[in-house]
Amino acid sequence: MRVVALITACVMTVMAAVAAEPADGGVKTRFAWGAEFGSSIDLSGHDMSSIDFNAGFGVSHGWLSLAGVGAGANIMVSNSCRTYPIFAIIRTSLSPRRRLVFLDLRGGIALNYLTDNLSKTSPYVSAGLGFNLAGGRNFQSYIVAGYTYNGRGHVETAEIIRDYEPLHYAGIRLGIEF
Repeated sequence: MRVVALITACVMTVMAAVAAEPADGGVKTRFAWGAEFGSSIDLSGHDMSSIDFNAGFGVSHGWLSLAGVGAGANIMVSNSCRTYPIFAIIRTSLSPRRRLVFLDLRGGIALNYLTDNLSKTSPYVSAGLGFNLAGGRNFQSYIVAGYTYNGRGHVETAEIIRDYEPLHYAGIRLGIEF
């Protein structure tokens, strides 16, 4: 839970810094939120490919398309395992104007629910390259292709001791931001 508190504190600091900037030049700070649907292919060979759902919210200002927090549900397609990532998100085009290509960075924790009724909290990191699709004054659709790391690790209970190797994913997500 310390990691969640640290992520929240970092995001709130970024939001406060962005909101404190003067509104010169017509750059507006606004509330932003969005949702995504996608799929991830397990590159580590553990049969943990998944269907993914994510949602997030934060602020948008200038070169930051989104600075905020989010959560997701990754449902494995070939077994009963589940992963619920909780993350800070930074989405940026590295330019004050919206561009076709942007960078999507996420970091936080993953709540892993594994076989044999085991659970483990582990580090979660994701980086992707996104492409803006259709958009309007109040929304922007996009597609992101990227890499995700889920640390998993050592799990020990009174009856079971297991070491789970980290998961490495290649994924694609289709999303919309308001």
